[in-house]
Amino acid sequence: MRKAMVFIDYENFDIARQELYKPDYAPRLDFPSFPLKLCKKISTDLDLIKTFLFIPKPDSYLMQQEWRKKRYVFLKGLENINYFSVIEGRHCVRPASGGFDTIDIRKKDTYYVNEKGTDINITAQLLTKAFHNSYDTAIVISGDTDYIPVFDLINTLGKTVISVGVEGQNLQRFRTHTDRQYTLYRDFLDECVQKKESEERA
Repeated sequence: MRKAMVFIDYENFDIARQELYKPDYAPRLDFPSFPLKLCKKISTDLDLIKTFLFIPKPDSYLMQQEWRKKRYVFLKGLENINYFSVIEGRHCVRPASGGFDTIDIRKKDTYYVNEKGTDINITAQLLTKAFHNSYDTAIVISGDTDYIPVFDLINTLGKTVISVGVEGQNLQRFRTHTDRQYTLYRDFLDECVQKKESEERA
């Protein structure tokens, strides 16, 4: 069995998943079972050691939005799952024009949101765990090509890298930088929905 770790770029993954489900509602994933099911789907010889979920923490402005606050509380609570770590970056508000006193959180045209820290957090975890021989295979759920230099370095250390994306994301860009590219389709994602929510929608 090969030791595997799953690294989930939540923001990138969730945006792609929401796009896939349009115009329908994208149901909440059962995060405890999702990485396990994914590993089994990819290969029967993968032994999942640990999952890392990289999330943005909303700043004080964005915490005023109830949906963002609820999503953050839910995601942060996932760190109570065994062998599952939640690592925070940041979501920061920036004024669309003028200064911060022009921001009205109820009006989208007065601000935009920057994500900070996720790229460096994922990079640090991928490289640190590779150097310490913590995994044989890194499964990275993200369509972000910024990680390509990291994948190349991990490959020089003799590790296997599998890039995972949602249908609609272009994984061909990773073909010469990762050992395998794996696409998630809606039928598989439907299997990974939280059981309670799945029963409510049936």
